Amino acid sequence: MSSIPTENLPPTTSIILPYEEFQYDENKKLGNANGNFYQRKPGVENVHDGQIMIRLKKKRFVILDYGYVPSEEEHEMAKTIPHVSIPKGAGVAKCNTQGCERIGVPIMLYDSDPDEPPSLYLRGGLCFSCQRNLNEKRRTNKKRKKSECIDRADEVGAVPESKDFPAGQFLADVASYPPTTLNRVRANGEFIDLDSDAIIINGPVDGTRKRGLGYQHREIRNDILGYVREISEEAKTLMAHESLSPGQVQQLYEKTFLSLSKATFLLTQWKASYDEEIANTANTFAIASDVADAAAPEIPSLDTQALDQAVAAAAELANSGNGSVDHILMEHEDENEGGDVDESLVEV
Repeated sequence: MSSIPTENLPPTTSIILPYEEFQYDENKKLGNANGNFYQRKPGVENVHDGQIMIRLKKKRFVILDYGYVPSEEEHEMAKTIPHVSIPKGAGVAKCNTQGCERIGVPIMLYDSDPDEPPSLYLRGGLCFSCQRNLNEKRRTNKKRKKSECIDRADEVGAVPESKDFPAGQFLADVASYPPTTLNRVRANGEFIDLDSDAIIINGPVDGTRKRGLGYQHREIRNDILGYVREISEEAKTLMAHESLSPGQVQQLYEKTFLSLSKATFLLTQWKASYDEEIANTANTFAIASDVADAAAPEIPSLDTQALDQAVAAAAELANSGNGSVDHILMEHEDENEGGDVDESLVEV
C-alpha cells in the first residue's frame, strides 16, 4: 500500500467531506471499472491503510478512511447523513485476519448510492489489504470454476448460459442511470436529486424520539425549547471564532449542527402531533353533532295545502262584497253549527 503514489493531502479532521474535495479524484483518477481504487491519503505501515476511494458496481463508489477515530458527536452526526456511515469499532477495531495488526473497520466518508447494501469493505472486518486479497482469491476461484464448467460443456457440445450480464444488456442498464448518482437519494419510493449542499435528517437523531403515547406536542415543545437555548449559546460561541483554535471551531460546529438536527426533527414531530390533535377534535365534534341530530324529536310537518286553501277562500269572500272579515268568519261558524244566522249579530 505504501508504494501507491498519493497526494500531499492534510490528515482527516472531520467526517464531513465536501464533494468538491474529491470530485476531481472520482472523475480523473479512480476510473470506471468495478474494483478500481485510488488511495487519496497514505496509510501507516502495520497500523492502517489510509483513505481510499473504491469503485463498485453500476458506477457506485465509496470513500473509506481507516486511520481516523471519530468522536461521540460524529457518531451521532453520521446518523443524520445518509452518505456517511460509522460502524461499531470504526478506526479502532483490528483486522480479523490472524497476525494482521492494521485497522479492520473504516469510516465511510462518502457513499454515492447509500440505498444499496453496505460495501463488503465496510462490513467485512478486514483491513483494505486483506479484503482486497480475499476478493482476488474469490474472483480467481470463480473464474476457474466457470472455465471448468465451460470445458465440461464443450465435451458434450453445449455451453451453459452465463449468469453474468451480457455486454449489451449491462451497458443499457448503466445508460438508464443518470450521469451521476452522487446527489440522488430514494425517499418514499421515489428518487430525488439533491443539491451538492443538501442536508438530510434520516429519522430520529440520538437523544430524540418520535411522537407517541405520553409524548405529544405539549411534551415535545419543552424539548424543542431546550435545544433552541443550547443552539443559541453554542452559536454565540461559534461566531466568536477569533478566540478559538481551528480544532475548537470544528468541534463546536459539529455540536451546534447536531443540536440543530435534533431541534429540526422534533419540530416535525411537534407539527404532526398538533395536526393529529386538531383532526381528532374536528372528528369528535362531527360525531357529537350527528348524535344530537339523531336524538332530536321529530317535528310534525305543516299541512301547507290546507292552509293555502283557507287563505284562498277567505280572499274570495272578501272580494265578493258580502261584508267584512268578521262577518265572513261569523257566517262560516254558523254554517258549521248547522243553525240559522242571527241577524242581530250580523254587521252591516
